[in-house]
Amino acid sequence: MSGTGDYILGTVGLLAVVLTMAIAGRTTRRAALPAWAGAPAVLADAVIAIGYLAVISEVLGLFGILDGVLLVSACLIVAGGAVRLEPMLIRAGSRVEHWGEAKGSDQRAAPSVSRLELGVAVVIALIVAAQWAGPTLLALDRGIYGGDSLWYHMPLAAHIAQSGSVTSLLYTDPLYLNWFYPQVSELIHAGGILLYGNDFLSPLLNMAWLGLALFAGWCIGRPYGSGATSLAAVAAVMAANLLVSRQPGNANNDVVAIALFLSAVALLVNTRWPGRSNESSGPPSGTLIVAGLAAGLALGTKLTVVPPVLALAVGVIWISGAGYRLRAAATWIGGMVVGGGYWYARNLIVSGNPFPWQDIGPVHHAEALQGRHPYAIVHYATDTDVWGKFFTPALHERLGELWPAYLALAVIGVLLVLWRGGRMEQMLGAVALLSAIAYLLTPLGASGPEGMPVGFRLNIRYLAPGLILALTLIAIPPFKTDREVWRLGSIQRAWRLGTLAVFAVLMVVSAGAIGAIDTDRIPGTAVIALALVGVPLGLVFLSRRGLAPVPLAGIGAVALIALAVGGRSVQDHYLDERYSSTAPDYPKTEQPAVELGQGLGAAYDWARGTQHLKIALSGTMGALFQYGLWGGNSNNDVRYVGEHGPRGSFNEIPSCPEWIGALNDGAYDYVITTPTYHQDDPAADTVPVQRGWISRSGNVQRVAGANLVDIWKITGPLDPLACAAPAGAPPSGGTPLPSVTGE
Repeated sequence: MSGTGDYILGTVGLLAVVLTMAIAGRTTRRAALPAWAGAPAVLADAVIAIGYLAVISEVLGLFGILDGVLLVSACLIVAGGAVRLEPMLIRAGSRVEHWGEAKGSDQRAAPSVSRLELGVAVVIALIVAAQWAGPTLLALDRGIYGGDSLWYHMPLAAHIAQSGSVTSLLYTDPLYLNWFYPQVSELIHAGGILLYGNDFLSPLLNMAWLGLALFAGWCIGRPYGSGATSLAAVAAVMAANLLVSRQPGNANNDVVAIALFLSAVALLVNTRWPGRSNESSGPPSGTLIVAGLAAGLALGTKLTVVPPVLALAVGVIWISGAGYRLRAAATWIGGMVVGGGYWYARNLIVSGNPFPWQDIGPVHHAEALQGRHPYAIVHYATDTDVWGKFFTPALHERLGELWPAYLALAVIGVLLVLWRGGRMEQMLGAVALLSAIAYLLTPLGASGPEGMPVGFRLNIRYLAPGLILALTLIAIPPFKTDREVWRLGSIQRAWRLGTLAVFAVLMVVSAGAIGAIDTDRIPGTAVIALALVGVPLGLVFLSRRGLAPVPLAGIGAVALIALAVGGRSVQDHYLDERYSSTAPDYPKTEQPAVELGQGLGAAYDWARGTQHLKIALSGTMGALFQYGLWGGNSNNDVRYVGEHGPRGSFNEIPSCPEWIGALNDGAYDYVITTPTYHQDDPAADTVPVQRGWISRSGNVQRVAGANLVDIWKITGPLDPLACAAPAGAPPSGGTPLPSVTGE
């Protein structure tokens, strides 16, 4: 576990990484976008800082030397170099700032925002932050239990931290190809593990990504004076069960990809774009680089944003104007490659296909998915029974009672900008429309047996990036004139206030954000909400009131120190209760309650006290919920026992001698056997065949386990010839087992 000294070192390292990346981001932004100021400049700073951290981690990982000390050292070197080279960067930036003869700032001016709208935006942000704080505090009470987080997000992060490499693949299971997923978010979780020696930061990280998403939402509406409305549009989806059920307190990365995608959009709409009558001036290269970086980071985070990001890339290149499209393509794609290109290049090298899940022309995918049947939503487009039994109830559950309003507003937003918007706005409308079409064609959108798309409910989140973009477009007033309206001021202000009210209603009524606030954890909720929203806004307010930088920095430092001091006791509590069956709110009704009762909970309890063990894992139930087996400090080496196929594929070992041979080859300390997982009926899981195999192999001792899960200590070489022994034979040095049929 972690002592006070380790916590202090980890916190100092975290502050060093954050501050140095902030310095490097700001310095680089001043070169790329020298005339930018205010919220869009801060957003660009943040995007560049995240890009620096991702690239530094990837470079260290390429050489297999990613660890906490080298990460902090590299960040210090990069920040120092950026400061030292700032004059040179600014001169270089000024030479490439524009293509053509455009002069002056390329940042769009913004109308003033009323105090009413600003106040409503702050309240909305605080409500969503408080709502998300509940699941975050729950995770700090018991550990991360989100399905995808246990399955591959956190194991991939722990593997990166443990190996120090981004080239070593962790084959998590024989069902999907998770090791080929882009891993920017896992890379950041790995950084937290390296700094603290445990995963204490992981339940907290998605709160930061929520803050970035809301801030990017504000920036999208800023040039139209509608920042409050666009922020509310983002908040209305973030507050819905669609995202709040699986993102806060977990390592699931939908919110990460959405925040980065929205950041790319926000940077584009805050840029003065050449009009049709000004084709002698091309798009500002600084914007293309930074926005392309944000889009690339999104692409390097999650596959579900591939359609909207690619559509955005095509759109940006198209509206760049004749004579500038080639340069725009080179600049934008360059930023995208820096942000997320590594993961697809790695896939190409390993499997011969940057997208190993599907064929690309004559290039075949690695293997067919072995999980649910990959049906697309269009497969059931005219099936009224499926709509009544599956689609409509799922939409109601995920978006609330007013789910038709979400979809209707998205359609209205797209139609309005296509009808009344400028080139940029029309392009964004087309991106949202293409994202929706891609969602309808996504193979896992309605996954499940024929006529039973049970995966639709969970995978509605694939629609989230395009849905949020479409909703933010509502913030753009469609009126060309701005005449006065009775009692409401101008017609544009009436539009802003009306749409702001609509999104506030969606958030409060349909998403139920206020009712979802965890009243049992009010003190912690208040701290998180104030840290995420209150402190930054307070510093901005004091800065605009003329407070000098030194006392402003002092106030910020005091706030950080207070959070760090309080964080120590939170970390102690977290590490004491993490994945313990005695933890408060231990899962007893929600997933993975069934699996924990089948014996996985006993395995978690055993693993809590282990470190630096090499553990073999069999059975897809264990694979899908494996992270609790990685130990208290996430440093056990857990490997699924399978056979490697062509182009990076991975499959179950079907026979006993080969499976026993693989255990011998792996030189494991322990073996954990779990059943084959029945995804749609977990209670139907049965005793795994591997229990009989390992029990007859000799040189093993059953040391723990319960029900369908067993933990075996390997004391010497296993005998593949023992596979033919009678079923129920006792393990060597262990306890006789009852006869198990079907082995």
